[in-house]
Amino acid sequence: MPSISRSVPSNSRNFFPVHTASCLPVLAFLLLCSVAGRAQTAAPDSTAHQLAVSLYVDAYYATYSGAAGDPYVAYTTVGTRDNALGLNVAQLGLHYTHDRLRGNFTCHVGDIAGATWSPAFPQVQEANVGVRLAGDWWFDAGFFRTHVGTESFLPKNNLLSSTAYATYNEPFYQGGVRLSYAPAPEWTLEAWLLNGYNQFVDGNRAKSVGLLVSYAPTDNASLTYTNLLGKEAAAGTDRFRVYQNVYWNQVWGDRFTSILGFDLGTQANSDLVESDKSAVLYTALLTLRYSFDEHWSVTTRGEHFNDESGFISGTIPTRGGGVAGAKLTAVTLGAEYRPSPLAYLRAEGRYTHAADRLLFDTGEASADRRWELLLTFGIDLDRRFAF
Repeated sequence: MPSISRSVPSNSRNFFPVHTASCLPVLAFLLLCSVAGRAQTAAPDSTAHQLAVSLYVDAYYATYSGAAGDPYVAYTTVGTRDNALGLNVAQLGLHYTHDRLRGNFTCHVGDIAGATWSPAFPQVQEANVGVRLAGDWWFDAGFFRTHVGTESFLPKNNLLSSTAYATYNEPFYQGGVRLSYAPAPEWTLEAWLLNGYNQFVDGNRAKSVGLLVSYAPTDNASLTYTNLLGKEAAAGTDRFRVYQNVYWNQVWGDRFTSILGFDLGTQANSDLVESDKSAVLYTALLTLRYSFDEHWSVTTRGEHFNDESGFISGTIPTRGGGVAGAKLTAVTLGAEYRPSPLAYLRAEGRYTHAADRLLFDTGEASADRRWELLLTFGIDLDRRFAF
C-alpha cells in the first residue's frame, strides 16, 4: 500500500491481490531447509551458525453487522471477510544467527497480506540482513516489520486476535536500515532510517527517521517508546508528520496481564478546517487478561481513536452532512483456549461506536456503530538447527 493516508476510507488498506503462486518456490525452499536441517540439529552454541525455521497458520470465521459485501470489511485486518471461513495468514520463515551475522526472511499469504501489505512485495513479510559492528552494536538493512505500535499485526503476538483501530492506522511494514544497541540486558535502543510511513519502497524520495527505546526491568514488565518522523506527502507538499507511541506491558503474578498504550500524531498543514495548521491524532487502549490456568483465559480491551482531520484515517461523512476524520470508541471481549503453548482457539466480540461519523457501510446505508464476532484458530511452530 503506497500510504495509509487516504481521502476516502476504503474497505481495506490495500486492494492489490496476493499472487500466491509467486511465493510457492520460496515456501518449497523453506520446507527443504527444515527437512535437511534435521540431520544437523545440535545444542545451541553462540559460535555456531544457528538456523531457525518457523511456521505460523491462523484461520478464522468472522461476521459483522455493518459489511457491504466488498472483498474486505472496512477497518479490519484480521478476519477481513464477512460471514466467511478464511485464512488470516500462513507464513514460513528462515532466521539465521551467528556471532557476527544475522538475517531474517519470512514469506506470507492470506487475508492479512491481501488487505494490508505492500503492492510491490505482497508476499514478503520481512527480508533483512545484519552485521555486528562491535560489542552489542548491530546494523541491519532490508525490509522489516514496523517498530511502531502497542500491538502487532499478527494475532499470535497479541492477547486478542482482532486489530485495534490504532493498530490499523499505524504502519505494518517498513524498508530501510536500523542501528541497534543493548547497553544492558534491561535496555534496547534502535535508530531507524526508512523510506516512509508504511513503505517498503520510497514514494516521495523523502526519508523518514524513527526511534525505539525499551526498558524491561524484569521479565514481567516493560516500557517502550517509539516514534516515526518524516514527510508523508507528494513532492513539493510541506506536510511533515510526527508519530509517537508509548506502551507499558505488565504481568501481575500468575493470573493478570495488562497492556496500556497511547499514540500521538501530528502533521503540518493538514487541519481539516484551517489547512495551514497542523492536524492532531491521539489514541488510547487498555487490554486486561485474566488467566484461569495455563489453558483458559478471558481478555477485554477498551480503545479510543481520534483523528479529527483524517490525515491518517481519511475523511468520512457525518450525520450532519459534513465530513470529518475517524473518531470512535470500542470495547472487545474475548476468551482463549490453549490446548498447548503452540496453539490457540479464540472467540471475540467487539462493539464500536463512531460518534456521528458514518464509518461503516452496511450495503444499504451507512452506520456509526458496528458489532463483530471473530473466531480464530492458530498454530505457531519453530525449530532451531546448528551447523
